This record gives sequence, structure tokens and C-alpha cells, in this order.
Amino acid sequence: MKRVILPALAGLMMITPLAFANADELIYLTDAKGTEIFKDAELTGPYFELASYLESEHILTFCGPASIAATMNSLGVKRPQPYRLYPWGFFTQETVFTPENQKVKSYAMVEHDGLILSQIATFFENLGVKAKYHHANNFDEAWLRDTIKATLADPNKRLVANYSRKPIGQVGDGHVSPIAAYDEDTDRALVLDVAKYKYPPVWMTIADLRTAMATIDDGSNKARGLVVVSK
Repeated sequence: MKRVILPALAGLMMITPLAFANADELIYLTDAKGTEIFKDAELTGPYFELASYLESEHILTFCGPASIAATMNSLGVKRPQPYRLYPWGFFTQETVFTPENQKVKSYAMVEHDGLILSQIATFFENLGVKAKYHHANNFDEAWLRDTIKATLADPNKRLVANYSRKPIGQVGDGHVSPIAAYDEDTDRALVLDVAKYKYPPVWMTIADLRTAMATIDDGSNKARGLVVVSK
């Protein structure tokens, strides 16, 4: 049985390794092993751009808006000018809620239960970029690996993952965060967790990432998956 490493989380329920016997060991970027993987990784593509703008989600259901804001800021597209930051432009977890996006799902409703995969893609499109979403039941590990590699190699593209924490042994369930790197030798993708109060960036195997994406989102009754964003 493979071991799942969990950081110490005061006040949160304990998870036994038995519940996730099929999951590979999670490797966090803050661990020595995680840092070594990053140094040797073949594709670190947008890591520095994304990491520079990554903010922790403001509330527990704002993983979608936090991922959207960081992704948009990293692409170098025209930014809105929040009145508190004027005259500087910046995407925030509030400014992604344009009038068009409020019609897709209001701020109050996202506070209640977050965004589903298709809504994440629509939010991106309404902000002026291209976005295509893919449910995990429609792709396999090989497609996911190839898509991650091709997208990370393109400076004008980004990846946002919608997955469940349960299959990988983390506390919680449905979550959204950007993918920022890939290592060929370990076949792992680096997910920049926007719940920064909970977990640091994590290297997940492609197999585990696909399994986590293939879970059903109660909000849509469909599998979670991936959004490919293009400038």
C-alpha cells in the first residue's frame, strides 16, 4: 500500500491511508523532493507568471474566481481597473464578476456553492479569452498528459483543473486550481492550490489527477475535468 503524505492541519478530521489505498504519494512543492522535481522538470511553462499572481481564495467556495483571476493576470491581457487600485489594472476575485458573468452565476450564488466546469469556461470567455472545457469521462490519461504538455509549452495558454480532493487523500472535496508544470520522469503535474491556507502546491501523478477529475460534481451531475484557456 502506498503512503499518502498529509500536512498537519489543526482542527481538521484525520484521514486514514486505507481510504485511499490506490493513490500515489502526494509530493508538495515545499518538500525537498518537490523542490528537486521542479528543478529537473521539463515543462515549467507558466509557473512563475501564475505563482506571481496566485492569491488564496477569499472564502471556501471561491476556488474558481481565485483561479480565474490568477490565470487572467498571468496572460498579460487588458485588465480591469478596480476603483481601489485606480489607475492600475488588475483582475481580482471580485472583478471577474462582470455583468455578463453575474448572469452566468451571481456572486452570492458562487459564495453558496462555487462554480461548475462549464461556468468556469464561460467566465473566462466573458473576460475576453478563449476557453474550452473537457469532462474527464471523455478523456483518458494519455490525452490528459498530452494536453498538459502541449498547453504548458505554449506561453499563450493556461490550464485550470477541476477535481475532487477525496481520491488523492486531501481534506475536502470539489476544488479548482491552475496547473503550472509537468515533470516527465515522475509523470506528475504541479497544481497550484488556491486554498493556500490549506495546502501548498502539489505534484500529482497524471493517473491520480485524472481519477480526481473523473469524480462527479453534485452541482452539474457531470464529471469534473479541465479547462484549456487561450489568449
